Amino acid sequence: MSLLSAFSNATASLSSVASQSALVSRNIANADNPYATRKFAGLTVAQTGGVRIMSIAQSGDQALFRSLITTNSALGSAEANAKALNRIREVIGDVDAPTSPAASLSALKAALSQYSVSPENGQTAEAAVNAARDMAVSLNRATDAVQSARKDADDQLNLAAKDMNRLLGEFATLNAKIMAGSSTGGDVTDAVDRRDQIVRTLSGYVGLNVQVRSGNDMALYTDSGITLFDKTARAVEFTPQPAYDATVAGYAFKIDGVVVGGPSSPMPIKGGSVYGLLTLRDETATTFQGQLDGIAYALVDAFAETDQRLPADPGYMAGRFAGLFTADGTNAIQLTMNDAKGLAGTIRIAAAVDPTKPGGEPALLRDGGISFAGTADEANFRYNTSGASGFTGRLNDLIAGFATSRSFDPSFGAGSSATLTEYTASSIGWFEGRRATANDASSYQTVLLSRTQETLSDATGVNIDDEMTRLLDLERSYQASSKLISTVGQMIDSLLAIA
Repeated sequence: MSLLSAFSNATASLSSVASQSALVSRNIANADNPYATRKFAGLTVAQTGGVRIMSIAQSGDQALFRSLITTNSALGSAEANAKALNRIREVIGDVDAPTSPAASLSALKAALSQYSVSPENGQTAEAAVNAARDMAVSLNRATDAVQSARKDADDQLNLAAKDMNRLLGEFATLNAKIMAGSSTGGDVTDAVDRRDQIVRTLSGYVGLNVQVRSGNDMALYTDSGITLFDKTARAVEFTPQPAYDATVAGYAFKIDGVVVGGPSSPMPIKGGSVYGLLTLRDETATTFQGQLDGIAYALVDAFAETDQRLPADPGYMAGRFAGLFTADGTNAIQLTMNDAKGLAGTIRIAAAVDPTKPGGEPALLRDGGISFAGTADEANFRYNTSGASGFTGRLNDLIAGFATSRSFDPSFGAGSSATLTEYTASSIGWFEGRRATANDASSYQTVLLSRTQETLSDATGVNIDDEMTRLLDLERSYQASSKLISTVGQMIDSLLAIA
């Protein structure tokens, strides 16, 4: 080897060491970044024997990465459900919580039983009416919590759509940069890391199918096959509702013009927070609301009053009319569950029996006549026709009504036939089951994501000990190259001196 070749190889080695040292420094700087991968130089030997850097590469594991985004999607769905159901539970409590509809119903039954023991006592009458008010308030609060959860889900869907559009726009820019850099041999590793980070974030919103193609091009599809990105970013569309009640349906969430959730979707997604929020808003919450409305309807019907005259009497009023419980002041009862939609949010106790209202008389609960109190028809709905203070017939009938089997809409999942007490407990039990399932899934997916992230980090991330070892090796290479250059210089000086 000539001195010139030796000198050239040594300087090339110094240049290579400098570039590799810069890579090690980048790796060490990103040691705490969970999204950063380890960068390393691809080396080649030149024809003259020198070493030079051909390209900058990065560690990767596509199988682990796909597992990571799948787990992230599952966690996004589970967390969305769990958080919303936990917020509802904070309001209504479990079956034994004093504020739950089940506990309030038990308290109402107990108050009626106490009133039947001393029907002449005004305080027990007022206590029974107050217990009825608490029951109505419990259903009102539960409805408010359910509809608030639906509105929160709607707002989060709106934020998700905006963020997904922003991320897809950035993804398009990065993908173009990566493809261009890959074709010219440029260092695009940091851009690839950022692109992968965007994919992870997007997978939290919807389940993803990631396709890496020639030229380092990447395409994104939902787990149901809807295109998110293929050469260009596709639009994510959503319009939020300004407010929610039991009668309001949410708008569809669309990707590339395709509805992604609900029975009308031709390609429903199966994972991600968008899936979880849509399921919560349009299925879980509406089902529980239907159960609450069923309880409210059963209450109105159980305490309804009928005309005490014979059907053959002139002016006889057929049908049942709201007594203790009323739908926001309406005394006519609709006899189908379809008409009871939202009733749990509007149910009240009748003003005629409410001691906090002017003219309110709690004793009407014992005597009857609440339906048309203060009108000419009041007497026709009186059960206590003699006006006896010890009359208990009506109260005993009301108490017996708690054990009467009733029909409920089976589509709401809490049963089709049950007593009011059984159905209320079944409803809260159904809700608790859904909440427990969501929390268990969230906990499991959190642990699984952590383990997957840890495994991926071990395989592709930066290890400080390894990088420091690599830095020592590079230092030795630098010293050897420097020594070689110094030696060549001394030899050249010696040759010049001889000449």
